[in-house]
Amino acid sequence: MNAQIIEVGSLQDEQLKINSLLADTVNFPLIDRPVSTDRYRSIISQSDNYTGWWNRDLSAPALYSNQGFNVGLLPAFIQQTYNSRIPYGENNGAAWYGRGSNVEFKGGFFATSRYLSVNISPHIIYQENLDFLRPRFIPRDADGNIRYVAEGIGAALDAPFRFGPDTYTTIDPGNSSIRLHYKKLETGFSTEPLWWGSAVRYPLLFSNNAPGIPHFFLSNHEPFSVPYFGDIKLKWIFGYPKDSDYFDGPGQNETRFTTALNVAYSPIFWKNLTIGAIRVIHLYEEGGFSLSNALLSLDPTSLSSSFNQSTQGVQDKNQAASFYAHIQLPGTNAEIYGEFFREDHSHDIRDFVNQPHHNSAYTFGFQKLSFLPGIDFLKTNVEITNLTTTQLEQVRPQAYYYTHGRVRQGHTNGGQILGAAIGPGSNSQFLSIDAYKGNYKFGIFAQRLVDNENFHFAQGSRSITPSEEFGDFFRHRVNLNLGLNFLYGPDPFYINGRFTWTKAYNYGRFNYGEFGGINITNYERDDLINIQFQLGLTYIFSR
Repeated sequence: MNAQIIEVGSLQDEQLKINSLLADTVNFPLIDRPVSTDRYRSIISQSDNYTGWWNRDLSAPALYSNQGFNVGLLPAFIQQTYNSRIPYGENNGAAWYGRGSNVEFKGGFFATSRYLSVNISPHIIYQENLDFLRPRFIPRDADGNIRYVAEGIGAALDAPFRFGPDTYTTIDPGNSSIRLHYKKLETGFSTEPLWWGSAVRYPLLFSNNAPGIPHFFLSNHEPFSVPYFGDIKLKWIFGYPKDSDYFDGPGQNETRFTTALNVAYSPIFWKNLTIGAIRVIHLYEEGGFSLSNALLSLDPTSLSSSFNQSTQGVQDKNQAASFYAHIQLPGTNAEIYGEFFREDHSHDIRDFVNQPHHNSAYTFGFQKLSFLPGIDFLKTNVEITNLTTTQLEQVRPQAYYYTHGRVRQGHTNGGQILGAAIGPGSNSQFLSIDAYKGNYKFGIFAQRLVDNENFHFAQGSRSITPSEEFGDFFRHRVNLNLGLNFLYGPDPFYINGRFTWTKAYNYGRFNYGEFGGINITNYERDDLINIQFQLGLTYIFSR
């Protein structure tokens, strides 16, 4: 029954990632999510030696079944997230966790026949959106009103620092889809958030940090095995991302169109290696839908017309690409992964050889299970992500990642970034350690997140005067995040919780460029502490 789709970020999705390591056999990795129920069950069934919550089949049963037609209820999920001082949240779909209380609900139903599946699973969020201390570099309009745009980036990216001044409710179609499937092939329409590539926390092009783009798709939901060659997995999409209500830059009245391709390959001679490539193109649609636009991500010849916007003039198409790799280490319950991203394409081969790192970003990580006395196992994840441009900026202009001179909304949907949640110009070092035992999971995590370091370099360099030999090197905008999380799963109820303590160093960038006898020993510390509490409940309907 290929009926339900395992939602990215759900309890079942976490089970998939755990069991992919637990099985310790070579499997095609989770580089294209969400996945089908069939794939979910095949992975879960490989860990029969365990009785913890992580290897129970939590896919919903059919409550009605007749001659191949099935109807059932998807898991119900409710969660409250509270931020004490400032907005904080990531990888949460259509939700945006502002200051104050944020309550969200997910649930729905599925219906399936032999060749057709329907999932209806909306995401509904109440966001209290209380006022908070406004950062310095938020502009005002000609009438003196606050513009709800990205801090330090403005209308070059549709990512508001706050979604207006009032409490609001979001009703998003969420993890909903209509699918036609035959053997390993499927096509249809979906509003699901996508997770592409090998990264565990911050994939560089598609994550569930934003609501899913309403899109049509064609894919093989299980890899094709080609004799003497290996396994191939691909997914092609095209659709229409939405602007936020607060985007006020050029192009706000344009129809934005997106097409993307994800191709992964595991060679026959090295099955525990998977390599892949992703290509995304955004453009403003003119004259309605055209198949030629939808096929752009499949067309290698369009690379020849793609130049850096800062050196070759403004382009009509915003193109980005990444290459990723995943290595499974059988016998160790471990994996290594990485992704390399380019915001633009090289002018030619010579340009690529000379400067492959132009407008580039990367993420690199490692996961491992360790079997220790007193628990079932310990999971360790380390991930390093960098979206800060290199020193090449000194001789060749580089653009903010996820932005574009013509398609001004950038790589966003609904006012949130579709790729890495840390945002353009930022970098992150993340460590988590989670212990699993029966119905329980307990974890700790630590993260250093440097927020928009590109803006700091640009703004801090303006502080240099002939009498000073340095810029503003002590006011970097950095978050230190420390936290705890837990899960308790006495089936059919699953309770999750999270506590995050954030110290926002130099919050607001209020004193950038101010010297006059001020140095690293005596400058004013504009730091801020935010506390986030999160408590949620998932109910799995009777099987």
